[in-house]
Amino acid sequence: MTSSHSDTTSSPAIAAPFGRTATVLTLAGLLVVGQMYLVLPLLPDMARDLGIPVATATWTTTAFGLAYAGGFLVTGPLSDLYGRRRIIVVGLGVLTAATAAGALASGLPFLLACRIVQGLGAAGLSPVALAYLGERIAPRRRSIAVTMLVTAMIAATVTGQVTGQILLPLAGWRGTFLVNAGMIAALAVAIRLVLSGGRPQGAPVGPRAFLAAAGRLLTRPLLLLIYLAALTVLGSFVAVYTALQLLGPPQLTDAPGAMLALRASSLPVLVAVPLLAPVLNRVRPTLRAALALVVGAAAVGVLAVQGAAAPLVTGGLMFVFVGAIGAVSPGLTEQVAALSGPARGAGVALYTFSLITGASLGPQLVTALAGGGLTAPLAATGVVQLAGAGILLLADRYRSRQEAAELG
Repeated sequence: MTSSHSDTTSSPAIAAPFGRTATVLTLAGLLVVGQMYLVLPLLPDMARDLGIPVATATWTTTAFGLAYAGGFLVTGPLSDLYGRRRIIVVGLGVLTAATAAGALASGLPFLLACRIVQGLGAAGLSPVALAYLGERIAPRRRSIAVTMLVTAMIAATVTGQVTGQILLPLAGWRGTFLVNAGMIAALAVAIRLVLSGGRPQGAPVGPRAFLAAAGRLLTRPLLLLIYLAALTVLGSFVAVYTALQLLGPPQLTDAPGAMLALRASSLPVLVAVPLLAPVLNRVRPTLRAALALVVGAAAVGVLAVQGAAAPLVTGGLMFVFVGAIGAVSPGLTEQVAALSGPARGAGVALYTFSLITGASLGPQLVTALAGGGLTAPLAATGVVQLAGAGILLLADRYRSRQEAAELG
């Protein structure tokens, strides 16, 4: 599918080619979402360069995350009005410029401003791309396409850190920003060529219609429970990696190779998640997500007790933890989209808003509990995951009662 369609004229949902569409959006999910987590391995160097405490430098993650999450509530209705492709490409342009500008920062205020603009630009991708797949990919392949993109966005929490750690000794933290700006610019060109234009039919058009649709969605108990639980998913993920980066034992924090190996060792399980989709889809999304969060909480609990002192044990526990997180979102994303009806853009935007809001608060949880060493934030993270699992079990029970009532 080429770019011959107008971006401002409503057009029917013509089926998009699965291969190149899913591929370019999966790569986009890795690179764009990875910008939030890129700074985690850069924090000590950024703090030294800017003359600030490392704990203060964690605000570069939070600033990006809050702007990113808030931006979803803007890009959703704009994509309904102007077309999915246009909003993604414009967002990538903003992200490119802000990333390059961040490399020039001489102080924390300017860097935080750049990170906020980065987050707003990055917000042009996630909910918009998910809505595009839901509209354009043929139903028989839609599930795998959505799973690929959602898994890429989860994997970006790891690949973003790995990218930053690899580039840091080669280019410094400023050069790392510049290299990423170049890659994002190239991605914008690829998406402009691959995705189709046209405004989606049947979607609420404009900010007022979007807010009205979002308000209606928030009155639905099942969706509200899923949105609340989503706060705990990436929030716990970012909290664990931030705690290991800042509070881990010297054999981990003082050995870049060991930290890189720990991050990279979790990637295979994320790659496996889309391949396991046929098996995972046999379990109801809310129940599957609840069970995954319980498994993740158990892994973090053991990690809190043993204190990341044994690298092999830590690697195994993180493998389990990352796999559990990766299994949560694909099914919930599809369920939210299905439950949202014509307001798919609004529904998915609210879900991703919850995910990223949680992620942006993760570093602050670690900072608040840093006085207790590594154990305190890890234990708190496990409790957060169990709370999310409890909320999802309530959602699953509610859904089961709804289905029974419909059959009865």
